[in-house]
Amino acid sequence: MGKTLRICPKCKSSHSLRPAYNVSGWLAPEMFRCDNCGYIGSFYIEMEEEEYKRFRDNLSDEEENQYSL
Repeated sequence: MGKTLRICPKCKSSHSLRPAYNVSGWLAPEMFRCDNCGYIGSFYIEMEEEEYKRFRDNLSDEEENQYSL
């Protein structure tokens, strides 16, 4: 089994999603922030590294520019 990546659901970047500080209390879901596009939320996409590479390889040039790392 390969390395698991957290993917931003907005820009599809695999290198910029990190935990965001949550000051609302201990019952709130963990929040994440994307340094690439500014997304903040509790949802992210989780993929194996090989699966993510196949996903990136199948993007058209226009989509590649939209989801640039």
